Amino acid sequence: MAPVYFLLVMTTMMRAAVGMATSWAGDQSRLHDPQKAVESRSVSVGFSFQPSYVAGTVLFEDDDGNLEWHTEIDRSSNAYQKVMAKLSLPSSRHLAPPYDDMEEMWRDLPRKALRESLKLVGLPASYEVGILGHAAQRLRTKLEKTHNIHIDGAVFTGSHLTALYQDDLEDVAAFLKIHYFTPNWQFRPFVWESASAYAGYGFGLCEHWRDEAICEKEMEEMENLPVMSVHFTRNALTVAMPVIHAAVMAWEPDGRHFENFTLGSDAIVNYPTHDAYWADVREFLLSVTWVHPGARAPRRIIVLGDMVDEHFLRVLRETVVAHWGDDEVGPIHSHLAESASSRGAAEFMRRGPASWASMKGDDVEL
Repeated sequence: MAPVYFLLVMTTMMRAAVGMATSWAGDQSRLHDPQKAVESRSVSVGFSFQPSYVAGTVLFEDDDGNLEWHTEIDRSSNAYQKVMAKLSLPSSRHLAPPYDDMEEMWRDLPRKALRESLKLVGLPASYEVGILGHAAQRLRTKLEKTHNIHIDGAVFTGSHLTALYQDDLEDVAAFLKIHYFTPNWQFRPFVWESASAYAGYGFGLCEHWRDEAICEKEMEEMENLPVMSVHFTRNALTVAMPVIHAAVMAWEPDGRHFENFTLGSDAIVNYPTHDAYWADVREFLLSVTWVHPGARAPRRIIVLGDMVDEHFLRVLRETVVAHWGDDEVGPIHSHLAESASSRGAAEFMRRGPASWASMKGDDVEL
């Protein structure tokens, strides 16, 4: 097996070198409308893998700095929802980068070798990557046709599921033949939904981002805020309570996020009464306080998902106020519930990649 591993390692290194050599300017696509006079706008793209759907946002910026967002939703198949539910289970966990030590890396070589061999023959790196990749491909095709653009790179974000790993999203990018962008200042395994949604709602972003020194100073001056991120969709209810000052630096360790794929809105028919269902929802909304009973009241509450309505927002507000008090709880932001996460991912791409990260992508079609 040693020669096979050597070939795979060398192939991976060569592809990484090609990705690093690709300039940022070349990776931000340009819009060309053949029906009009020459017009050029920079294009940034974000994909967000939600419990029951995938969102894709294209962010246009013209020469005057004016921004224009367009989001499409793929309300995916049952297979997609089943994969996301599976990835939320502790039993689905496995070794994956980033590793804690060299021993983990060596133990993970067989899995990595299998994934690389599948990619070499044009297949998805895993079944899960295939399901996620096909959903993203449908969105990509729709966005490209609607806006007359070519997408050659994106920032990927997703729900903070226990078995959704960075290499899953990197391999989705490889399946799509586009670059996987790591946002500037991003040091987490990948961009979690709460962080990208925070940015999508306009929070935690430095104003002078083109000047890295000034941007860094602005971020240092941002207050560390306890934030509550709630996602409500047909098949799941998720809750996270990260501490955030800059959006790309969200602190959200285990015990600060919980996912329940039995409390989505469709589950209400399984309860004897509606009140019984909403009682369980209220209890789960406070799940982080089970582990952290002294958790500070959220200064901002960001709401996500495609089943958010006035009743859910009222239940959410009543629950947090009853626990922390009306004077302690910050405002609820819900007007971008379906698109905030992918919008934030697109905004991260607009601000450029991390200087230390290669722009990964296999056989990218430019």
